[in-house]
Amino acid sequence: MALFHLCGNPYWTRLWIIQELAVSPIRSTLDWGDSSVPLPVVLALADISCNKIFDGSILDSRAGTRISPCLQLLKSIGQWQKSGVLSDKEDGLKGTAVDDLRRLAGSAQCTLPHDKVFGLLGLLPQAISSKITIDYKRDETELSSEFTAAIFIANENSRNLEGAGDVTAQSTTVDSIYALQDVLGRGKGLVAREKISKGTRILSEEAVVTVSESVGSERLRTSICKQVEALSENQRRDFLSMHNIHPYRNAAEQYLGIFRTNSLPAEAVGDQGAIFLEACRINHACDNNAQKNWNEKIKRHTVHALRDINKGEEITITYLGPLKNRKARQEALQEKFDFTCLCHLCSLPPEQSQESDRRLEEIHRLDGVIDQLGTDGVLVSPLQTLRYFDQQVRLYNEQGREDVGFAQAFVNAAQLVIANSDLARGRVFAERAASVWKIALGGDSTQAIKHRALAQDPSKYELFGVSTKWKTKVDETPQGLEPSDFEGWLWRREKPKALGQLANLRSRATFPRFTDLPDENDVDLEFYERSNIGTYRPRRHWCFFGEIVDFASLLRLQMEINDVDGTTIPLYFYTDSRGSELVPGQVQKGYTVAILYAERHAFIFCEPGIRHEDPQAIKIFPLSLDKLLALNDQVQQFSIEINGMRICHGCGKKAASLQRCSKCSSFWYCNRACQVAGWNEKGHKADCKLLKDPDLRGLFVLKWDEFDNHIRFPLQAAKDS
Repeated sequence: MALFHLCGNPYWTRLWIIQELAVSPIRSTLDWGDSSVPLPVVLALADISCNKIFDGSILDSRAGTRISPCLQLLKSIGQWQKSGVLSDKEDGLKGTAVDDLRRLAGSAQCTLPHDKVFGLLGLLPQAISSKITIDYKRDETELSSEFTAAIFIANENSRNLEGAGDVTAQSTTVDSIYALQDVLGRGKGLVAREKISKGTRILSEEAVVTVSESVGSERLRTSICKQVEALSENQRRDFLSMHNIHPYRNAAEQYLGIFRTNSLPAEAVGDQGAIFLEACRINHACDNNAQKNWNEKIKRHTVHALRDINKGEEITITYLGPLKNRKARQEALQEKFDFTCLCHLCSLPPEQSQESDRRLEEIHRLDGVIDQLGTDGVLVSPLQTLRYFDQQVRLYNEQGREDVGFAQAFVNAAQLVIANSDLARGRVFAERAASVWKIALGGDSTQAIKHRALAQDPSKYELFGVSTKWKTKVDETPQGLEPSDFEGWLWRREKPKALGQLANLRSRATFPRFTDLPDENDVDLEFYERSNIGTYRPRRHWCFFGEIVDFASLLRLQMEINDVDGTTIPLYFYTDSRGSELVPGQVQKGYTVAILYAERHAFIFCEPGIRHEDPQAIKIFPLSLDKLLALNDQVQQFSIEINGMRICHGCGKKAASLQRCSKCSSFWYCNRACQVAGWNEKGHKADCKLLKDPDLRGLFVLKWDEFDNHIRFPLQAAKDS
């Protein structure tokens, strides 16, 4: 136990102990406190203790697991000293010693993560180590990959020089693109022997043990035993060498533990699991570079490269479902697999890790919001739902992940637009989904085949035409657009206003209908964003329009109003004065209510509506909603300057020098005669009176997309224009 106490000291978790022990003379002593022990004695004890940990003799298995990296280091050094691997030769450590050292360094601590590479360079042959540039500004992932490749080359050179020896690289075939070998801090793993391009099928493997995990424990154990005993000698040896996190007392329990630790799915839907002698060797990373999958068509387990994988880089998959934040991932991995993940994603600096967590949490939250919307998200508020999918795709891109979740976002978008009869966009989304499925799962996967067929004929989707709201033909995809403009068309994004352009009151992003308003109990990323202090605030301004169709005042003022789609909703006043702050003459049927930052509220006593609390967030305009929108159309035509030209409201001619109406400052005229014509013949007399209202004019001139602080009526923007 003294050795356990020694190895439990924080000093032994520091990176530099690895170098100190690796280059220490054989007759060195270890001194701590008043104790002094010859290094060979410590190494011998470490060898014995490691064997006890791995055969289960140590009762406190978690304690053994905690200090086993240190014991492994001591054991390895003892073995190297006996075999002559450790030497002062200029050609570096022999065989796989540096690879083993780097594996042990994976769980070590150092102030700068780059030192896990730079601190061990001196143990490589100089001809190889000199090619790695020591620069602390380098990308950690790139540096780690380069160092792994250097170790791989050193090991290959060592084997070539020494002939038959301790060969750690294994593979099914000589020309395999990967090898099974020791991996830094992770035991055995698959490592790329050459550059593997994105989308490459890395392996396609049949199972050697297959069982349904829904059967009882006794039947499960019996089935596994029979199949293991039927394996060839080499297969059984490979099976028994797999990791096992479960304690066992006999061979049957050992087989079951290995199966439960390493099994992978052996059917697309169901609980059938299997052992694949090579695929089960692939280690986990939260930022995995490969995707595992059971291919139902060929009845094999496949693994595909999600991105380019460099020579010498470890091939990794994820053991988890949809990625969550770092804390949730670590807890799940510790509980299910009994290890702490040290992948690049889990080792990010705190600020970058928090940003990654934010993206992953938003993706997960949006999944929940979309699920809650159900069919309403498809039929009632498709634009809002499409924006959720758009946001998910953007978050996946920011996260650098093109996995099955990324593909599913395109699938969902395709189904949404096709259900609303938009075949043009449906084809594009289906093509993108099929492309990602092909990369992640292979062109012969069920998902890739299904969505290639959907892209060829989107109308085959079972929900096609449930709504005709967005009806397009399959060949109506616009041509010749810039990439950003095409994405804007595809996702139905609102076009940003040109400099000096007035707001359009028909914009559904800025002036949404009721069903597109955010829910007061949810954080809608279309309307809100996270601030620097972690709270949410509006990402822009918005305003809801509704025409009064009825009203009453009992305990409080209440109205029935119609939104821009004609949907009737209740509006209840929960201001301090319960609505009495409004002048009676303002509250008239046929007038239009404008409410800033309106949200949907679920009333207990009636259908959903708006609960109004801020008296400065509401304005009632003395005209109908139809007339307000018609006036907006006039403003869009006769108030906006395009390429230095405006249109005269009186005669309709375009000119660069027109005179503005001095009363409303909104319409423009060639001369007084045109102004008189506009006043008497074009209805500007009534419009001018309305447009003199600074709040109405403010609706047009306000910069709705720029949120600095909440705005209130009266609108300051009109005074500043």
